[in-house]
Order: sequence, then structure tokens, then C-alpha cells
Amino acid sequence: MFHPQPLNTMDLQNPTMLSQQELAQRWGRSVCAIGLSSALGLGPKYVKAGGVLMYPVEEVQKYERARRMH
Repeated sequence: MFHPQPLNTMDLQNPTMLSQQELAQRWGRSVCAIGLSSALGLGPKYVKAGGVLMYPVEEVQKYERARRMH
């Protein structure tokens, strides 16, 4: 089970979006696991900009609530 870290304890450049690295840290998973989940269509919705996946915090929180990850 994932145990997300509170957003206020993370060093976010943009508090409305999380990078794959930030999401991996939040969930205690590897960046590779986050990328694989996204590639398979699993996990929270993301935005792809310039080849970089970014996860809206609102979508991450929705995903966590739906899976009781907090």
C-alpha cells in the first residue's frame, strides 16, 4: 500500500503539478514504476509537455482517494 507524503513537506517548484520524481517520492516508489504505470494507462491522469510527464496534484489526490492511499 502507498503512503503518500503530505505535499507541504515536499520541495515543489510548481505546487499544482508533480513530476514523475516527485510522485515517486510521494508514493515511495521508483521513477520506473511510475513511468510504467503511466505507460500502461494506470495511475493518475497526467499532462505531457515537451516529452515530460507532469501530474496535476488534483488528479493525484483524486487517484489516492479512490484507492484509499492516504
